[in-house]
Amino acid sequence: MVANFAHRLAIYVALSGSIATAITASGCVETAVRTAPFRVRPDAAEPGSLQGPFDGRVVDATTHAPIAGALIYAAWTFERGTGLTEPAGAKEFVGSTDAAGNYKVPRLDHLPRGTRVTEFTLLVYKRGFIAYRSDRRFADLGLRMDFAQDDNQVLLERWRNELSHARHLRFVGSGTAVAALTQWELGDASAELDGRRPRNGDDLRPGRGEGQYVVAAQLLTETDIKARTKYDGGFETGPLSDEPDTATYSSQHFKALGRPETWDVALRVWRLDPGKAQERYDELLTQLPGITEKDDVASRSFIATENDIRGVGFLDAPRGIVVLMTCGSNQCISQDDAGALSQIIYSRIKTLLPTTLGGGTTR
Repeated sequence: MVANFAHRLAIYVALSGSIATAITASGCVETAVRTAPFRVRPDAAEPGSLQGPFDGRVVDATTHAPIAGALIYAAWTFERGTGLTEPAGAKEFVGSTDAAGNYKVPRLDHLPRGTRVTEFTLLVYKRGFIAYRSDRRFADLGLRMDFAQDDNQVLLERWRNELSHARHLRFVGSGTAVAALTQWELGDASAELDGRRPRNGDDLRPGRGEGQYVVAAQLLTETDIKARTKYDGGFETGPLSDEPDTATYSSQHFKALGRPETWDVALRVWRLDPGKAQERYDELLTQLPGITEKDDVASRSFIATENDIRGVGFLDAPRGIVVLMTCGSNQCISQDDAGALSQIIYSRIKTLLPTTLGGGTTR
């Protein structure tokens, strides 16, 4: 994962570009639309409209940071007939969230002739997160009661390695755009169904062992970066695409919008047994180029440089935490900028975990 430092930022693949709609009209006769099972707004009692339009915002459930580039997949189903009804097809809309995490689904203004809308479903999907559906919850598959047509808030929870990819794929459902983005889950899902799911006995799963679950997005924010580097643009944020978050690994990618990789910042965090954390740190020392050990952050630390990427890594031995942060040379003009950001990260770790795993004194 760290063999090629020049590509360390592991560019986060997001659904981007102009919104493509699959809504077409076949006739202009509209008939009855069923009463929507959701509210028009979160603070309103009246029902919304199955035809839309719909809008809302998608954020990280842990940090409440906006999630850009998330798939927005909307589907309407139709029926025809009065006494004996029959299915009459469906329409789709495919889009993505913008840099602020906002989404919009246009109103379905034209229905196929002689049909009526019977159902609307919204799916929000982003690799590294548990998918969101407007009609059901993933945790218990129960009915979702908090979806709203306008000003809807979507809280995406980070993926955890104890969750089932097979169950997640059934929850997400089908559709061309959906299938393309969920392709990476098929291997793990097949392994689960065949009884070959890999297990990591060293995982510190939420609710087990000591301490709390820590994710990379808690340790560094867009505001922190801009305050140090004076960057005046925007970021698309989310986990890196190399692997999903687990109880022992978490990542966050700050991809500069409209700029090359040299403006990006990436953060990787491992939380392991103290012995395993030492091994992980030693691996970084041998695998990354341009290493200079500094030991000025946490228990041990280093700086690394190659071409237009600056890196800082450190080991917090008592807490079993290893951090690798990389920053493009246009964002971090000097190594001091990268060092300052790493100090912010370490400060957040100490705030989130004020006592060590071994009960010793924090540094």
